[in-house]
Amino acid sequence: MRAPSSILIILLSAGLFVFAGRLGMDLRTQRPGTFEKPENAPPLLALTTVVLGGFRGLIADTLWLRATRLQDEGRYVELVQLSDWITKLEPGSPQIWGYHAWNMAFNVSMMMSTPSEKWRWVQNGIQLLRDEGLRYSPHDERLCFELGWIYMFKVGGTTDAQHGYYKRRLAGDIQEMLGGGMLDAANAPPGLTDQLRERAGLDIELMRQIDQRYGSLDWRLPESHALYWAHDGLQSKGEHGLLDRIIYQCLSISFFSGNLDFDAELGTYARSPATQLLPGVLLAYETAMERESADAVRSAFSGFLKAAIPELERQDMSAEAGHLVTQLRELIATGD
Repeated sequence: MRAPSSILIILLSAGLFVFAGRLGMDLRTQRPGTFEKPENAPPLLALTTVVLGGFRGLIADTLWLRATRLQDEGRYVELVQLSDWITKLEPGSPQIWGYHAWNMAFNVSMMMSTPSEKWRWVQNGIQLLRDEGLRYSPHDERLCFELGWIYMFKVGGTTDAQHGYYKRRLAGDIQEMLGGGMLDAANAPPGLTDQLRERAGLDIELMRQIDQRYGSLDWRLPESHALYWAHDGLQSKGEHGLLDRIIYQCLSISFFSGNLDFDAELGTYARSPATQLLPGVLLAYETAMERESADAVRSAFSGFLKAAIPELERQDMSAEAGHLVTQLRELIATGD
């Protein structure tokens, strides 16, 4: 009697394996875009992709629910590990990387008690996108936007009470590598390229290209890093409207406060106008107007021109201010 039972079990198991395979294929078609094996995936992730197939999505959904409970319970260390599992299960989904990075940088960091702990969680969000998400999807416009937004809004903004601490930490790290804020790629000391890549995720050649296009940036400032990642995302084939906005917004901010007087030992951090960036700001706005609906950019451009004209007058740059007056009039006329 045992032989027929064993045969029945074997046949039933084989049937279940076939059914599971078919179901996995159905799941892949129902959840498009999340099951493709990333080009740069490590062997373990590639194996997981093949073995679990479409069931990865079901497992990821279950872990999402678990992550929500961990967040509510304040179990942050476990949340980091769980977030890592979820992104490994569905590494091709920018939404998942963006959610977990945002959660770390904006939500979890606010629960910490000390500035250094808060900064560590902001960095965790940055590193998740920069070192992991973009590793699997280089130049992805969504990931680059999320990364640029963290630098521009969380580090560069003022909504977080510890924003000054974040700015000083970022400035200190970059100043330690560059010996200041400006990049001199032609005379870079040995090892600088590797340092920038390993410690800040920055490619020295892309930094040089950005400086050439928009003007020499102070790389100690969060806006410079936000602009860097937005510019990196322009190499993708997706929509670039949001990336363009980060670029011209960061350059606008830098025009009014892009020169930095920073003393790491004393902790002083004072910013002043960098009017030399004016050509780069104008280029960024003009490029954005060419790439997307002019109406979506015109209002921001007009606002910049109206604020920049008196600033140029204060800096004894009357000729440049006059050019902006003419440009403002032409911009208003084209919108009528």
